[in-house]
Amino acid sequence: MEKLYNLFTYGTLMQGFDNPYARKLRLFSNYIGKGYFNGKLFRVEWYPGALHEPDAPTRVHGEIYQLNSFEILKELDEYEDVLEDETASLYVRKVVPARDDQGIVRDCWVYLYNQPVWDLPLIEDGCFKTKP
Repeated sequence: MEKLYNLFTYGTLMQGFDNPYARKLRLFSNYIGKGYFNGKLFRVEWYPGALHEPDAPTRVHGEIYQLNSFEILKELDEYEDVLEDETASLYVRKVVPARDDQGIVRDCWVYLYNQPVWDLPLIEDGCFKTKP
């Protein structure tokens, strides 16, 4: 099976965020454009968490990148608190179909929130901004 090199970001890895991991992502990838997938977006703290819900009427908006190397995912996994024990992970990295701004569906790695959301505020427009 060939490795998947697309990554969908919806939070602090997007353009406009200045942290070492976002800078590294931009260095080792090509920006494809804006995109979305069906699901829900929540404000966790200073960062968001998304759930993929294929039949949801709501969307999670973000950006699609083509990675130049699969190796960067190991560093991003660390940033996103992806652990070997999936039940303890803050996020899990899964393949999700995301639609780009040309309407093309691309299978992308996405970091999905892996903790309860019942007490988290829903970001109704599906777009993460730095201020609540």
